Amino acid sequence: MAELIDPAARVYAEAIFEAAQEAGRVEQVDADMRDFVASLAGDRSALQSLLSPAMPPDAKKRIVAALLKDAEPVLRHGMLVLVEKGRLPLLHDLSVAFAELAAREEGILDVEVTTAIELGAADAKRISKRIQDATGLVARLDQKVDPGIIGGLVLRARGVLLDASVRRELEEIHRAMITTPLPVGSDA
Repeated sequence: MAELIDPAARVYAEAIFEAAQEAGRVEQVDADMRDFVASLAGDRSALQSLLSPAMPPDAKKRIVAALLKDAEPVLRHGMLVLVEKGRLPLLHDLSVAFAELAAREEGILDVEVTTAIELGAADAKRISKRIQDATGLVARLDQKVDPGIIGGLVLRARGVLLDASVRRELEEIHRAMITTPLPVGSDA
């Protein structure tokens, strides 16, 4: 969310998305993409091998094909093209761009919710419902805890920030106190 994504990664993401749409498999490709990126994040040696300029492209293709043997063919072919073109370093940005496209297709709004304490299930459900009522989209919450916000919450979705935290309110009061001129003749 609100990340700067390499334009080339967006092009690849859109191509894979269109192929997934034509196949009627957007949701499955999205899930497989998330699994693939997570598996690489958890396997440093495979990730280093795939990103190494010393590794021959054919070896990289074999690694990708093995990692995606059970994945949706649209994703497997897209990743093999990425390897063939030497564009595998775009994978993170591509996965973020694809997730955005898939979420829009599926009517989902990814929302980062930051609170001072962890939300209970009932509170998370109530926030999701309010977001859905306001946007018409199903809210998929990514919950974060930051005690520094003191109270309230901060929402981020599609590059939009809604800061309803106590910290922000205190900062506004502080800013107003130091920038508001005192009346003439005041002893303060």
